[in-house]
Amino acid sequence: MGRFVPLEQSNSPLAIKTGIDLVYMPRFEKHVTDPRFLQRILTEREIVLFEKLTTPRRRLEFLCGRYACKEAYSKAMGTGIGVTDFHDFEVLKNDLGAPISDKGAVSISHDGAYAIGMVIIYG
Repeated sequence: MGRFVPLEQSNSPLAIKTGIDLVYMPRFEKHVTDPRFLQRILTEREIVLFEKLTTPRRRLEFLCGRYACKEAYSKAMGTGIGVTDFHDFEVLKNDLGAPISDKGAVSISHDGAYAIGMVIIYG
């Protein structure tokens, strides 16, 4: 039978850290039009992407997806958002519109009233 070895005690040259966060989007509806909140959560480049979105629903999904990813990143780092800052992790998009980050692999999904973000950090 296999034996679990904590990552800190592993001799593996590749460490994989994961974080996941689920957001209830109605909780953020009032923040979509609040510039101070947006500046606290989103980086300047994320705000540029946000402002290009034309519908309130799509803006809400964008904000909640980025928020979930930033929380997921802090969990993957093992610190929680109290130690990391929302601007420490930026989620942009590739040429196909998929979320990307230079700090790890990201995935965002929305369904109904929920958004989920997952981050995988290698190394």
